[in-house]
Amino acid sequence: MARLLVPEIDDDVMERLEKRANRHGRTLEAEVCALLERAEPGGTPEPSFREDGAPTLGNEEKGFGDLMHERFKDIGLKEDELRRFNLGIAEFNSQWEMGLPDFEADEYEETLSKK
Repeated sequence: MARLLVPEIDDDVMERLEKRANRHGRTLEAEVCALLERAEPGGTPEPSFREDGAPTLGNEEKGFGDLMHERFKDIGLKEDELRRFNLGIAEFNSQWEMGLPDFEADEYEETLSKK
């Protein structure tokens, strides 16, 4: 097996690599090998995992929902905040031209699509 020596790596880069290796449950050397393999694929890539334990799929970026969940997962709405949120949603819906259908209402009529 070949060896690679990389002199003068920035301390910040080393720290980020070490954190990444810890997140993926690998040694620093194994993480660097996985990064190099991903950059120049030719064999079977090693699986890697996000901080929440979910597997990553290639060069996966977190979606908006994941980012919001991470940011606000430990913050709950207080009763007054929830009430104000629901009032805001109700106001928004009242100004929406189409409105929201009430599927449980007696006067609701299902229309057939003309495709």
